[in-house]
Amino acid sequence: MYSSISFFLSTTAVVAACVSLASAFQPGSDYGVYKTTNLYNCTGHIPNSNVTVPNAADTLPQISPSSGNHGWEQWSLFMHGTFPLIIRWTQGDPSSSISVPSNGKFELLILGVNGTTVHGSAEGHLSYTNDQNLKRISVGDNSLTWDSSAQWYNATVSISGYSLQLDSFSATLDTFHPNVAFHNGMLDQGGDWFGSVPLVRGHVVGYLDTPSKQTIALDGLSVMRHMFSEHALPEYINKYSAGTAWGYSSTFYDTHIFYQTEATNGTVHDAAFLGRAFPTPGQQGVFSSAWATYAVTDDYALYNLNVNPVTHTLNAAFPGCPNTNNISYVFNMSTSTLLGEFTDLGGGKTSYYAINGTTTAPFNGGLVKGSLAGVFEEYQVPTKGTQDD
Repeated sequence: MYSSISFFLSTTAVVAACVSLASAFQPGSDYGVYKTTNLYNCTGHIPNSNVTVPNAADTLPQISPSSGNHGWEQWSLFMHGTFPLIIRWTQGDPSSSISVPSNGKFELLILGVNGTTVHGSAEGHLSYTNDQNLKRISVGDNSLTWDSSAQWYNATVSISGYSLQLDSFSATLDTFHPNVAFHNGMLDQGGDWFGSVPLVRGHVVGYLDTPSKQTIALDGLSVMRHMFSEHALPEYINKYSAGTAWGYSSTFYDTHIFYQTEATNGTVHDAAFLGRAFPTPGQQGVFSSAWATYAVTDDYALYNLNVNPVTHTLNAAFPGCPNTNNISYVFNMSTSTLLGEFTDLGGGKTSYYAINGTTTAPFNGGLVKGSLAGVFEEYQVPTKGTQDD
């Protein structure tokens, strides 16, 4: 059992070179573009799909911090490796209808650092740097930076005596977009709520400096989630859940990403991605090839997700095809271990759980069994009467 030490402080960001963006989509992104089909590619021999883009440009800020309009945007970075690690930047407030994008919050959760759970946050002005060499968002000394082509990103954190640097180890080759009603990136029709997940091929690496002057090397698999809307989530949804599960075998790993949203009228949307990567022999964390196998939204013939909140289990499946001897991809996930919780400025709560379990998948015409690791999150809207207080 880890001891728990929580750190909270309020900081004001040093304003960097900020630009005034229109409250519209960034150049290079394709949010809202009409898409006609899901991706079903059981053979895996296709370099890209009509629901992906070839970089992480869609994760750049879509809502201007200085526009004066209401709205919110959020970036969450998860790492499974040296430690379970969650870091999150938010501009505006997903739970408040009077949210102002220039108000920022940064949150950090790391488990098992010398037997301690590190939980910290900082609030202040969110700044956005945009020049020909890099793009960056910052709250205080906590920044998320993209290179000029949005193929690489890194995180720099300094809070309560802890300093962290995390760098993507290989380029982002494509991005998964849910596409409710066949519109790219759309998570729910009610509030023009969009999101995407850039897919890094390989590990992230970095270091963590502790208050005791210890430097710990970091290495692991990682995923970043990006969401935004000009409307507060409680206006049109009751809750949402999302997860990333990595399935391991000796010859490959599969990445399964999923969303499930529940609208206020009871409508449920499911979106899921499945991709496979192969390691380069002799090079740790380097993957010579990777491909998207499925990118599916609201197609229950291609993807089925069963969530049991009582037993804290999730079961997901993608069908096979003749090329896989009709062997399905199956993920049996347990989410019984709570990692921690973040609460946004309007009272909305996001709970994070460790994913463990088993997976079976086709490979070279046969059935391969493997273990699972990952993270599952659930967002619950604030209790009625507490919003915008």
